[in-house]
Amino acid sequence: MAKSTHTQTRNGSVVSNETVVKDIEYILSKEFVDYGYLKVTYWLRQQKDYIINPKKVYRLMREQGLLNKVVPRKKNQRNWVKELVPPAEDAFDYLEFDIKYFYVAGKNRNALSLTIIDVKSRWVLGHYTAWTIKKEDVIELFDQLFEAYSLPKSFYVRNDNGSQFVAEKVQQYFEDKGITQEFCKPATPEQNAHIESYHSIQEKVICQRNEFASLEQLRETLNRFVSFYNFNRIHSGVGYTSPYKYLLNMDLDMNQFELDQALDCQSNQVYFFN
Repeated sequence: MAKSTHTQTRNGSVVSNETVVKDIEYILSKEFVDYGYLKVTYWLRQQKDYIINPKKVYRLMREQGLLNKVVPRKKNQRNWVKELVPPAEDAFDYLEFDIKYFYVAGKNRNALSLTIIDVKSRWVLGHYTAWTIKKEDVIELFDQLFEAYSLPKSFYVRNDNGSQFVAEKVQQYFEDKGITQEFCKPATPEQNAHIESYHSIQEKVICQRNEFASLEQLRETLNRFVSFYNFNRIHSGVGYTSPYKYLLNMDLDMNQFELDQALDCQSNQVYFFN
């Protein structure tokens, strides 16, 4: 049997390239999966125990037309960001948060979703989705985080200059909590790169694949996505594993926080996931 026609597994058995291709097609068919050949390679190694290199995966995906298409990249007193990349040393000592718009075709209007992400692990701590988001909603979401998680006594948060974030009430809230709030300089999304990257993923695997009839349908989809993202999505920024497994390797089991049910805020739409 020619080596180029099969793939070895860790237990010494072999499978045909046709089987490998079927496995690749399987993972790429899953909701929210947008993997290129490198992440597919890690998935095949981790989930199928294949001994396979990226070069071969690239070739198989190219032959079957499974490679991703290259998409060109789109080029008051505040504590401005001093470092381009947040110097996160431990989990949850540096958070980023921002708002993304989602078009709800059934209502012919945009909904907004506020998300908070941990820089170190890329874990999404929670999100809030509604037709409008006000400064009070930002505070409410962070209040829910303090109830749900064992957060450090002091940590940093980074955000852009949205009106909800620069509001005096929000700045005072963070100050009272002992949280250092940093503002990105105008027109510098790279200073909030982790949440921007997260939103880019959402654009690709949610916005470009779905049309929403209602706000409720959007919320349900975002729920499924965040659960997948936290527990299953392979992420290059955390060593080609999921945020959950990355934190588990740091002896942080997110299951301990019992986040399996939505924690209700005033509008009943703040979500945390287990």
